[in-house]
Amino acid sequence: MKIFLSYASEDRALAEPINLALLAQGHDVFFDRDDLQPGAEYDNRVRRAIERADLFVFLVSSKSIQASRYTLSELAIAQRTWKHPDGRVLPVMIEAFPVAHLPAYLRSVTLLEPQGNLTASVADAVSRVAAARRKRVRRRYALSGATLLIAAVALALGIPRRPPAQTLHPDGSVGVLIPGGRFVLGDDEHTPLREIVLDAFRIDRNEITTAQYARFLEASGSSQQPDYWDQAASAGNHPVIGVSWYEAQAYCAWAGRRLPTDAQWEAAARGADQRLHPWGNEAPDATRARFAIGAQHPYRDGLAAVGTHPAGASAHEVHDLAGNASEWVLDWYAEGIERDQTHDPTGPASGATRVIRGGGFHDPAMRLFSAQRFHADPHTRGDDLGFRCALAAR
Repeated sequence: MKIFLSYASEDRALAEPINLALLAQGHDVFFDRDDLQPGAEYDNRVRRAIERADLFVFLVSSKSIQASRYTLSELAIAQRTWKHPDGRVLPVMIEAFPVAHLPAYLRSVTLLEPQGNLTASVADAVSRVAAARRKRVRRRYALSGATLLIAAVALALGIPRRPPAQTLHPDGSVGVLIPGGRFVLGDDEHTPLREIVLDAFRIDRNEITTAQYARFLEASGSSQQPDYWDQAASAGNHPVIGVSWYEAQAYCAWAGRRLPTDAQWEAAARGADQRLHPWGNEAPDATRARFAIGAQHPYRDGLAAVGTHPAGASAHEVHDLAGNASEWVLDWYAEGIERDQTHDPTGPASGATRVIRGGGFHDPAMRLFSAQRFHADPHTRGDDLGFRCALAAR
């Protein structure tokens, strides 16, 4: 891979062995800028190197995030290059300080906080990113070959070519196609009305389950288990809960996807007819959603297995968008609506809390309207708070 290693000059002693380790792995690393003279050519070569990189590794220290540091200029180029940094940006904490002090762009992805040998930890993390990238490329080529064959047959038979309504992702999730077009968000009661345009996307039919999350923990080597994990062993088909926004986003990145945007989630739930609930305008009942349950143990008597309320599915057959587990989405929360974001909006660039959608098994019926938005600190872990993933349709 082409890697851009961004670091403060004071941290060069830590950056040099990382550079050597990555070179030993066979990566092409942009590291030593001593031969670049300040000025326009310097800026242009750095910008081009970042734009051409497959991975931007940012060594996070109190020096590298100081105002006016050139490392922040490099980070700004990365942000312009990759709107969604999943799989593209690897922030490495080489110094301990509050995460809240980090730029919002870095906080939107999983931080690498090395335990023990710094160089070995970074090399291992980059190796895993490279392996995931190779896997995606192989899958893309395999799918491209199959797609070309199908397209050729369809062309020969005069069959119109359409994307499948559902696809199976490698982590076992079924991705449901939500066609692009115009959608109206809000209902002028819970949130203001607003018309937007979305490109086609896929959203998981069900919430991510404990069984899927267990495979992620094993594959990633993470020892940070969700809250209530001791109850989850016998609830493999129930939505995983007790995960922070960062953990949810990390799972989606591992699975080759990301959290749905706030707008995508609402479009999947309400469709093009602005329905009040995923299933329509009828009031919630026990056949449509899991709600108003006063349970003390979420996996034992609170949550239901995913997909066990088919009467509550949306128009596109997406399940449990109301009740059971509420869901993290990608956006930072803001009271107002940014009117300039009319095409595939992603919300404000920064904030203090992240948006939550859908209502959980604790919530009363009045909190299950699909236009309602809730929010919490992204580190929050709730006993009825889970997630599902999404990605752009191709």
